[in-house]
Amino acid sequence: MKIRTTCLDHVVLNVSDVDASRRWWSALTGAHATLDHEGEVSFVVGGQAIRLRAGTPAPRGSIGVCLIADASIDALYERAEQLHAVHGSVHPRTTATAPAQALTLEDPDGYQVELATYTPEGASVR
Repeated sequence: MKIRTTCLDHVVLNVSDVDASRRWWSALTGAHATLDHEGEVSFVVGGQAIRLRAGTPAPRGSIGVCLIADASIDALYERAEQLHAVHGSVHPRTTATAPAQALTLEDPDGYQVELATYTPEGASVR
């Protein structure tokens, strides 16, 4: 057996309040929520799905997801501010494919969500 190296299909997050999490993830990603055949709320983001399942969340800070955006780090920072999202400072990040700048947010259950943008070659990290 060989795992396809080009695609991570979906991630499932147990959440304490599906409606609150649906609103947060929808506002963050701009994606519309759908219900899958198992009744889980699902967002398709960049060709992969983020699914929300009612249940006991993992311990605060134990899960992290990185979303790469086609936007400047300043635009990502402004977006986090518009959403009144709890976040840290901009920091360099090593992603699976290239250096990036990231801003770490926290969803309603304390999952860490990095909004990142690739760092142009030769550019300094903010």
